[in-house]
Amino acid sequence: MEAAEMTQAGPRRHRGMRVLRVLRTARITPRMQRLVLGGPEIEGIGEGPNLKLLLPPSRTRPPCWPTEGADGRPIWPADPDRPIVRTYSVRALDRARGELHVDFVLHGAGGVASAFAQTAEPGDLLGIGGPGGRGLPAAGFHLFAGDHSALPSIAAHLGRLPDEARGAAFIELPGPEEEQDLPRPPGVALTFLHRNGAAAGTTRLLQEAVFALDWPTDRSVAAWIAAESDAAREIRAHLKGPRGMKPRDLVAVGYWRRGMSETAYGAAYDHDRDADYHRAAREEDSHGHHEGNDDHQH
Repeated sequence: MEAAEMTQAGPRRHRGMRVLRVLRTARITPRMQRLVLGGPEIEGIGEGPNLKLLLPPSRTRPPCWPTEGADGRPIWPADPDRPIVRTYSVRALDRARGELHVDFVLHGAGGVASAFAQTAEPGDLLGIGGPGGRGLPAAGFHLFAGDHSALPSIAAHLGRLPDEARGAAFIELPGPEEEQDLPRPPGVALTFLHRNGAAAGTTRLLQEAVFALDWPTDRSVAAWIAAESDAAREIRAHLKGPRGMKPRDLVAVGYWRRGMSETAYGAAYDHDRDADYHRAAREEDSHGHHEGNDDHQH
């Protein structure tokens, strides 16, 4: 595709988005696909743990992107050209090479974003909004817990921790074939929890692992939790209740909810964020500090 295709005639494309192209793809594990994105518009892209992907709904028509209204708000193309929006984690950003890595869990039939990732070819275009997301403060101990969909984000967070960091990470996976070698400080323990045939969102592996953790009492703790709605809410209640964690030290969100699309889940439940989540986010914005830990990948 020619560079000219990265802009569209007519009204100005919304300034809050970029258009990148697929540079290459790779199958990381049997159910994890990586897209490496780049192009001229990656120049100057910001920092942040997660971003919005705008996926063209069809390969048979040129992609259409939101334009900018008089009030600055996006004006979305009408169906069937309206892009499909999903939230994903930044697995890696290589500024020197001009590459953005995004990993996708392959859900099989019915997963719009995973289907796009599985069939993507070099040259395919997609829109990007962000990056952005809530952060966690520095702490003496970092706790991460998430399911398969959260692995790319947890991997990125582990890679950003200082060498002297201490902590624990629990990741629920379908089985050992989905394990990855995740670079991390030597003081951070990584445990993979295998469902071994159980459906995603039907086990208590994550909850039980977090509840059984030998809780550090001699240092501050920061926690990042992302999983199916019920698991995320239960772990958050445990950390805020018996463990007494403060909202500013805790990010706990539902990445998905059984039986619902991301769009429906976000609209109905705001990914199970609570009032403390939003209060902490406003405080971070006002003080201008965060390390960049948050939200979600499906």
